[in-house]
Amino acid sequence: MSRLLFFSALTLAVACSTPGTTVPAKPTEPFIPVLKLRPVAVSLAAGATQIFHAELNYQQGVRYMRQPVGWRVKEPEGGTVTGAGLYTAPATPGVYHVQVNREDFPDIIATATVTVK
Repeated sequence: MSRLLFFSALTLAVACSTPGTTVPAKPTEPFIPVLKLRPVAVSLAAGATQIFHAELNYQQGVRYMRQPVGWRVKEPEGGTVTGAGLYTAPATPGVYHVQVNREDFPDIIATATVTVK
């Protein structure tokens, strides 16, 4: 009986170690986050508004409840921007910068230039 058990175990071990015809799964490519801001440059009158749009890619299989971006105006007196990307120019003419960053990848930032006349 022990010879039969040994032979069965040996056969199973050989069958499991023999190369098959299955192709290993292709390794997934590393995710490269992208963030684009549109428009990239505008000229506005003092107090005027402009909507900015953030375009980004998403990781496969990851779902977001909202677009994971944060908005800000770089200059302290450079106007305001809402969480939806609506910029309001200040009363003071100058060159200002609207920035958007990916909250899921905080080092990814896009900038638009706003010239207020």
